[in-house]
Amino acid sequence: MGLPAPMQPVARRANPSMLRVAAKVPPWVVVQHVGRTSGHAYRTPLVAFAARAPIDPGATAVPGRPVVTRSDRDVHVYIPLPWGADTDWCRNVRAAGRFSLTRRGEEYLADGLELVDVDDAALGPGLTAALKAFGVGRLLRGVLHRPARVPV
Repeated sequence: MGLPAPMQPVARRANPSMLRVAAKVPPWVVVQHVGRTSGHAYRTPLVAFAARAPIDPGATAVPGRPVVTRSDRDVHVYIPLPWGADTDWCRNVRAAGRFSLTRRGEEYLADGLELVDVDDAALGPGLTAALKAFGVGRLLRGVLHRPARVPV
């Protein structure tokens, strides 16, 4: 399900304003992606949540095996898909297999993209219930990385 037709003009008008604040005000982010066919660079303001990957119970259930600590787990980004996975930005990033995003003025890269059901996301019961209340059934999940800094 894509963006409903009545919402498209509203989104087009609101996006330039949202781009000015989204990169600085969580839970908003700005996703940078490239068009699948046009090759044009796009910036899309979206809502996103970050969470550590859950601990694998199999890794900690065996006595004598090391316990996985927080620093050893990936950080996932979850982007709700209230209009479904057929929106242009989602199709673009899934085709590319990665994207970059800006949150609080910091740049990140995301890869390992997959669609997940809201019940399978590691977001906690409160946020999961809120997403369901807004009709969100699926999310785009990716693994976050900080980009390599080039020494000056």
